[in-house]
Amino acid sequence: MGIDWLICIKLTEMTDAIRVLIVEDHEMVLDGFVAVIDAADHLQIAGTAANVSDAAQLIADVRPDVVITDFLLPDGSGADVAEAANRLSPAPKVLMITGADDRRAVEAAVSSGCSGFLSKGRGVDELITAISSVANGAAVFPAGLLAAVTAAAVEGGSSGLTKRELEILRLLGAAKNADEISNELFLSVHTVRNHIRAVLTKLGARSQLEALVFGIQRGLVSVAPPQ
Repeated sequence: MGIDWLICIKLTEMTDAIRVLIVEDHEMVLDGFVAVIDAADHLQIAGTAANVSDAAQLIADVRPDVVITDFLLPDGSGADVAEAANRLSPAPKVLMITGADDRRAVEAAVSSGCSGFLSKGRGVDELITAISSVANGAAVFPAGLLAAVTAAAVEGGSSGLTKRELEILRLLGAAKNADEISNELFLSVHTVRNHIRAVLTKLGARSQLEALVFGIQRGLVSVAPPQ
C-alpha cells in the first residue's frame, strides 16, 4: 500500500543523521521503534523515555532533531511532550504516534504544535518517511485524519489576512516551501517568512500545520489528499 499522508511543507533534505528521541511506555513497542530506527542509515537514536517527565528532561539535555511520542503516557500525553519540546529554541520536531485513529489525539497533535501524526498501524517504511519528512520541516498527517479535524467550519473568515498572506497560505497548502514561494512570487525568502509568521499570528496558530487546518476550516485553502 502506498503512502497516503499529506506532506504539506517541503524543505531541502538533511545530509546529517537525524537524531531521534522516542517516548513510549510499552517496552515491546519501544523495542520495535528502536529496531526500525537503528536499521535506517540516516537515523540515529538520541535517547528513549517512558513518560512525560523523563522525556522533557531528556529533550532538553540531548536536543534531538525529532521526537516521536505515543499519545497516551503514564503521566500525561504526547501533547505534553510537544509542549516541552516547543519551549526550547530551536525546538525539535514532534511526531505523535498512537494505536488508534482517535480524533482527540489528532486535535491534540495539531493544537500542541506537533509536525505530524501517525497511526501505529502504519508500516515501517511509512514511519521512516514520516520521521525524515518532519525533520526536513514537513507537516505530515494521514489525509483521513486531517479531514477529521477540518470537517467543522469555523467562524471568522480570513481573520484579517491580507491578499498577499492569503496567497502565501494557499501556496503552503499546495506543498510549497519558503524558497519555492519566494521564487514564485518574486519575494525574498526573508519577506516570505515574515508573511508566514504574520499568517500564524492572525490565525492564532502555533505551527504552519495548524495554520493550514484553520485555513481549511475557514474555506481559505484546500489540500487535496494524494491520489
